[in-house]
Amino acid sequence: MNPSSAEIAIPSYTLQKWQRIVDLLANIVHVPSAVVCKLDPPHYTHYSILASSNSEGNPFPVDDTFSMDIGTFCETVIKSREPLLVINALEDDQWKLAPEIQVGMVSYLGFPVVWPDGRMFGTICVLDDKANRYSDLYQELLLHCRDVLQADLQTLVRFGHELEDQKAHLSELFSRVPEAVVMVDGDFRITRVNPEFTKIFGYTAEEAIGQGIKELIALDDRQEEVEGFLYRMFHTGEAFAGETIRRRKDGKHVPVSLICVPVPSNGGGRVGYVIYRDMTDTKRLEDERRRYHEIQLELAHASRIATLGQLSASIAHELNQPLSGIITNAGTCLRMLAADPPNMDGVREAVRRTMRDGDRASQVITRLRALFSNKEPAFEPVDLNDAVREVVALSLGEIRNSQVILRTELADDLPCVSADRIQLQQVVLNLLRNALDAMTTVDDRPRDLLIRTEREEEDSVRLSVKDAGVGFDPHTMKKLFEAFYSTKNAGMGVGLAVSRSIIENHHGRLSAALNDGPGATFSFSVPRP
Repeated sequence: MNPSSAEIAIPSYTLQKWQRIVDLLANIVHVPSAVVCKLDPPHYTHYSILASSNSEGNPFPVDDTFSMDIGTFCETVIKSREPLLVINALEDDQWKLAPEIQVGMVSYLGFPVVWPDGRMFGTICVLDDKANRYSDLYQELLLHCRDVLQADLQTLVRFGHELEDQKAHLSELFSRVPEAVVMVDGDFRITRVNPEFTKIFGYTAEEAIGQGIKELIALDDRQEEVEGFLYRMFHTGEAFAGETIRRRKDGKHVPVSLICVPVPSNGGGRVGYVIYRDMTDTKRLEDERRRYHEIQLELAHASRIATLGQLSASIAHELNQPLSGIITNAGTCLRMLAADPPNMDGVREAVRRTMRDGDRASQVITRLRALFSNKEPAFEPVDLNDAVREVVALSLGEIRNSQVILRTELADDLPCVSADRIQLQQVVLNLLRNALDAMTTVDDRPRDLLIRTEREEEDSVRLSVKDAGVGFDPHTMKKLFEAFYSTKNAGMGVGLAVSRSIIENHHGRLSAALNDGPGATFSFSVPRP
């Protein structure tokens, strides 16, 4: 079930953008106070201030709360769902008792803000300590800022729905995956099992939940082994695989392969999954290949979803720049229109810059939706240089935050390759993120990163990502591209395995090599059409 509007929290990066909006509003309109308010669920008897301008004379701090029965200006806007203009409350009998007068605010301009489903969210408003008619241009500016807030709410609701759909999808996978999946807590007790667990081990969910996994299904001579597996999973954060023997409810022994995967929990406690496969019967090779392919597709999509959280700060940064430019250009328009005579050439140039910044924001959203879509592979001619530029553009914020110096050497007249553009970009993104991670602890030399494309013999095109990081142990070369093998404490060991699978499906090759100096270079080659 998708969440209602009231259940969606406003993330910090959105609040930071709104704070910038109210600061600009107060400065452009020349008033002491600009505010964004939100109705408080679940009873909606109060509203709170989410963003308040950092301007002199503003009496409304963030998190200040007001009852919905005291007759404030914002209360009136929320209840009427209509804009409100109060020129001078001291001269209007309707507003002589308004609470805002008590803190020195006598004029008001506010617009209602609504969720995409039509429910009231709150208001955006400006207040002045003197009479103010708020020109048509100021009213239009505030209306456009309201539209920015409502567009943000629409994006948040869409992401909320997509996350809920993803949860439902994962829950369906949990119940239907043909392996026994067991969730255990930090005390090694079972908190959840799927139906396959009952088929393999004989215990129902009611019989298993709350029991220690070691005591329930481990042989007496395997107790220490179980403790070792769980300790390794919880205390190192490492995902790993193995083979062993476990005991059914009827006492029979069953050989199993297992995968231990630690995951973070909302409460901050330790939670992990142990996935068992019954190895008693050898399944046909065709079934194994089919299931392996399905798991690869799921892992590839899961990798893209995980990257969304890591890129959120970069995405917010890339969107904030054009949106801030739009607001700034709107302010420039106001000033030039207010000049005597109006500077119409300057106004036209500011409008062109506004349109340019709007296109920039749209392009960021387009790249984001494409990268995290879950479409079937579609092979087509792909300009590898253009694909690289899009990935770099989406990652610029994270590259800057990592203090990395990025250089690109993209070959001129590089021929197109036959590929699924999104999958190829996922590989580039994985290699780029691995390079950034490899340089997080480097402090004694520049954090240089080079992305190069070039022609190769035998009608192939090659891409290389060269970092100046910590490199890797040459003895682990063969394991680098194995699933669930990772050199990072918090790594899942999925990215390189998925990347190799994608490149091999493109009839190419993915490789790694240590540099002559510090760091490593990861490269892939894919054939031309």
